[in-house]
Amino acid sequence: MTVDVPPKRYPEMTDKVALVTGGSTGIGLATAQAFAREGATVIIASRNEKRGKQALSTLMDSGCGSWVECDVTDGREVENLISSILKGYGRIDYAFNNAGSGGKMSPVANMTEDAWSKTINGYLTSVFLCMRHQLPAMLKAGRGVIVNNSSVDGLRGYPLLGGAPYSAAKHEVLGLTRSAALEHAKDGIRITAICPGWVGTPPVENFIRKNAQIGAQIIGQEPISRLGTTDEVANGVLWLCSDAASFMLGSPLVLDGGYMA
Repeated sequence: MTVDVPPKRYPEMTDKVALVTGGSTGIGLATAQAFAREGATVIIASRNEKRGKQALSTLMDSGCGSWVECDVTDGREVENLISSILKGYGRIDYAFNNAGSGGKMSPVANMTEDAWSKTINGYLTSVFLCMRHQLPAMLKAGRGVIVNNSSVDGLRGYPLLGGAPYSAAKHEVLGLTRSAALEHAKDGIRITAICPGWVGTPPVENFIRKNAQIGAQIIGQEPISRLGTTDEVANGVLWLCSDAASFMLGSPLVLDGGYMA
């Protein structure tokens, strides 16, 4: 019996090399799977080997990529990640800088310097480090697309108590994205960002299960009356990387169910 394979939306991605940081779960995993469906070779970078290899096994073709251990807040590890990709595959065509982590949430007046630093390093410095090492490889090739994961909270203040450093980091991801995009606008490299609203990732779903009142508040912030799906965000990332978005530069794509409308 033959199995119908859906046509590729972006045939130009076949045999290209796509890096997804934080690709073992949530938005990152959905994006890695989406790249694989388009025929790209996918490199998943994350910190947990078990989850990383489980994620790799879900890709459409087990031979279409690899998992690399990397803490994206460590510049040396990021440098090694990019070096290993270039050594193994010779190129990086697409990079989705998605990985992020933070410190304990608390109001600004009570926040520790350590919690602030962990959040800024986890969500902002990590993006800088990835771009710092991705860009030379793309500049050498004269082509490439970088998509950074920001947030609607990079466009407004965080709506719940304790999220100020996260919002600050996500605002700065957009500033970094726009500035770097202008720096390389004539180099054949496109740099942009995506700003998801509330998405049903494992952490968000766990958070809602633990606190029904806050869960209702979160859903209430979405005019569409539901969370976004990881596949919906992944579809946006792939469009940004595709030739269909060739005039998209610097500005973010907002996928928020009407949150910012």
